[in-house]
Amino acid sequence: MLPNKHKFECALVSKKKEVEGIITLKFNVGKNEKISFVPGQYVIVYLDGRSGSEGKAYTISNIPGDKFLAITVKKIGKFSTALHELKIGSIVTMEGPMGYFYPDEKGGELVFLAAGIGITPFVSVIRTCVRDNLFEDRKISLFYSNKTKEDTAFFDELNGISEDNKNIRLFYYLTRQKIKDRHIKEFKRIDITGIKNKLKSLENKDYFICGPIKFVSDLRRAMLDGGVDELNIHTEAFY
Repeated sequence: MLPNKHKFECALVSKKKEVEGIITLKFNVGKNEKISFVPGQYVIVYLDGRSGSEGKAYTISNIPGDKFLAITVKKIGKFSTALHELKIGSIVTMEGPMGYFYPDEKGGELVFLAAGIGITPFVSVIRTCVRDNLFEDRKISLFYSNKTKEDTAFFDELNGISEDNKNIRLFYYLTRQKIKDRHIKEFKRIDITGIKNKLKSLENKDYFICGPIKFVSDLRRAMLDGGVDELNIHTEAFY
């Protein structure tokens, strides 16, 4: 694994639109660098000369073993806009990988709670589980909230994975749209009552919550009030 505080240069090789305002940027790193990370970790991206010297954290959205590094970016500010406007061949500096927002390799059922671009660490974990055939030993329940279906990144990919793997369940939530779609049944915010009803029990599970600060803090508090052990709740908030 690359040690913390390790900086390396990357060249942008492709840009893929996921949904409106969200793109995946794929980078090649230097020949002397080894890309090694755990699904759920992040890197700090620096754009010297364009957005100042301060970096910003982005979750790695591809999977270990790939010969590239990818981040998925929502266009919500000057820094992310600069990333969206990068041209193929542009060089950026990254630092990492960093973070501990990932499940143990062995364990019980996983419950992922995501809002918006908070889906990125879970996509990396789920993709890795597919590649490494981990579903026989582990169940995953993903609760994924967005304003509209059009805002829901990785929608088709996640549906395909779920259809091919009985041990992953998807629960989509839309907060500003009601539509007819066989995959989407909830048109409200994710809440503890809905989580408990779908899981039948909150016990013996590890919970990972990722999204905006209020989304994360509200669900964490609800989980604690619902009797979930603090040690079984893992959070990562986007600022």
